[in-house]
Amino acid sequence: MVHQIREISINDIDAFIKLLTTIYDESDYLIYNPGEYAPSTTDAISHLEHFITSPSNAIYVAENNNELVGFATVTTENLERARHEANFSMGVIKHYREKGLGQALINSIEAWCLNHEIRRIEVSVVPENATAVDLFKSAGYQLEGELRDKLYIDGRYYNKYVLSKLLL
Repeated sequence: MVHQIREISINDIDAFIKLLTTIYDESDYLIYNPGEYAPSTTDAISHLEHFITSPSNAIYVAENNNELVGFATVTTENLERARHEANFSMGVIKHYREKGLGQALINSIEAWCLNHEIRRIEVSVVPENATAVDLFKSAGYQLEGELRDKLYIDGRYYNKYVLSKLLL
């Protein structure tokens, strides 16, 4: 599969909203219920502008045949005691999963982190999302702990694993 990983631009706003809506509607374990993610264009533009203009945050997108099919966000703090650490999250449209896009997005985020002198990168994943857990473990992330009852989905509580990787 030929795909391109690149930083997002403001021109991606409509495609990015569509991408996020699709991923959140397909996902069993992300924060939004199907149909719940519905930002106004104004709110989405504001959010995207914040990431694009911030030196301490970034969004990467995976593109296939001019269609956005995945994303990864990385956020950091601009505080002396925490600026060495980043949190990141990602999603890929179901049809494009297990085709190398997740690893390519991880690689892009890790390169961004290294360029910004980030030492520690952290993700959280629902343990039942075995594909994501395996992906992060195969990329060198280690399980640090488990947050109990972090999500409530369809009448059931779900825990979240916290995984991290030291880059420097």
